[in-house]
Amino acid sequence: MNIKKTTLILAVMTVFAASPQFSFAQADTKKPDAYTQMLDYSRPGANHELLRRITGTWKFHDVQRPFVKGTLTRKPIYNGRFYAIQIKGGKLSVPVADGKMIEEFYSSQQIEGYDNVRQKFVMTSINNHIGSDIQFQTGTYDPRTQEFTFYGESELIRGEVKKDKRILKIIDATHYSETYYEINDGKSEKVRELDNEKTGD
Repeated sequence: MNIKKTTLILAVMTVFAASPQFSFAQADTKKPDAYTQMLDYSRPGANHELLRRITGTWKFHDVQRPFVKGTLTRKPIYNGRFYAIQIKGGKLSVPVADGKMIEEFYSSQQIEGYDNVRQKFVMTSINNHIGSDIQFQTGTYDPRTQEFTFYGESELIRGEVKKDKRILKIIDATHYSETYYEINDGKSEKVRELDNEKTGD
């Protein structure tokens, strides 16, 4: 190969290496593969630790209706990635099959967590009283007020979709409150306020 051909080849290689397409391809080789990214997005972090502050066993009551009361247990699962909540309340009439009603204590199960991809707190809820759906809420946290604000919607009667809001405010290490709102025409109307007091770890 003569000197002119060698010089030409080197010049072409230099231009190609400096091109944006070549640089992009090089950058791509350094990007973590999809599986590694999924693993990293699955790890519990600082936002999951915020939920750890309200783990333990709690007793609660309705501020306006003190007879509405019960107990709540919140514990971490899957190495702190999620939190499982078990709620038990007073006796009430529960709808069962064949149009019948039976007397049972109110029971609800919830799962809380933080979605690293959506960057939102998440909560799912089921209970033995009203609703055959799985309720789902997403929320944010304000460190200034120590409040989690969740939004969701429900359709307990076909065609009647209702939007709702729930504010969970951490008061101190052994107290937090939950305030529930219905949203109508963009306005929030308070429907319930619960006080929670810690009774055990």
